[in-house]
Amino acid sequence: MNRRPLLMTLVAAMAMVGAMACGYHRLDKVPHPTAWMKKGSTIRLAKFRNLTPRLGLEERFTKALENRIVAASPWKLVTQNASSRYVLQGTLLRYEVRPIGLSLGTGTLKASAGGASRIEIVVVASVELLDGQTGIVLVRRPGLTFSNQYRVDQNFASFDNREFTVVESLADDFAESFVTQLLEGNDS
Repeated sequence: MNRRPLLMTLVAAMAMVGAMACGYHRLDKVPHPTAWMKKGSTIRLAKFRNLTPRLGLEERFTKALENRIVAASPWKLVTQNASSRYVLQGTLLRYEVRPIGLSLGTGTLKASAGGASRIEIVVVASVELLDGQTGIVLVRRPGLTFSNQYRVDQNFASFDNREFTVVESLADDFAESFVTQLLEGNDS
């Protein structure tokens, strides 16, 4: 009796069982024990408070969170004045623009001393998910920090300020990260 085919079949079956038990699961197919994950619950997004000197930053972060809630959450987003089961509010605490790379000037004049070649933008925000009826804080995320860098074009003839694009990217990263944490049930 040839045991090799039997052994091969057994190894293949064990590999299939191992692959099915690898821990992979879809988040939308797993029951969530958190109360706020009920499909169809309403949520109101309060406009972010902006404590930074950067005007308009709160609008970008509010819009990014709004888009992420509509695209990837079980909630129904309601307007600012409507009552809702949950309220999501946030505060932008800090906005920094830091030079992290320098280019040296080539001339002997002080005006050609060089400048920033890379810029880093850092945004710090805090977010809270509240019970819309009682006002009790269900989830609090203080001090969420997001940063991104961009290269500064030294050719002033084709100068392109990428700060706006980087801020949009940071807002999207922030919204995706926060909503994902809520969807995964990470409420601590």
